[in-house]
Amino acid sequence: MEIAKFVGICDERGYDWCEGEYIGKSGYFVGCEWLDTVAHFTAEAIEKNAWPILEKEITQGKNVRHITRVVGYYSRVENWNKSKKGELDDRHLGEYKIEKAMVK
Repeated sequence: MEIAKFVGICDERGYDWCEGEYIGKSGYFVGCEWLDTVAHFTAEAIEKNAWPILEKEITQGKNVRHITRVVGYYSRVENWNKSKKGELDDRHLGEYKIEKAMVK
């Protein structure tokens, strides 16, 4: 892929990018604020790989939708307001354990 095309796709998809050096190699840092990820690509890596492979490095396996059934129907968590997300966090904090019942 051409570097100009790579940069254009990053802009279209809302990824932050800048030129920079990492471990002595110049290239491009690309980050996703929403997923809290950053990846560094050399020009050679960009030219040798297709966009889907490069994007996997940017998202780092975090681009997963969380769907739950808390209020009686399934919905995507990223669409919830702050208080509903807080309620979900509180549910995950509970102490869950299984105890054996005594049989007489």
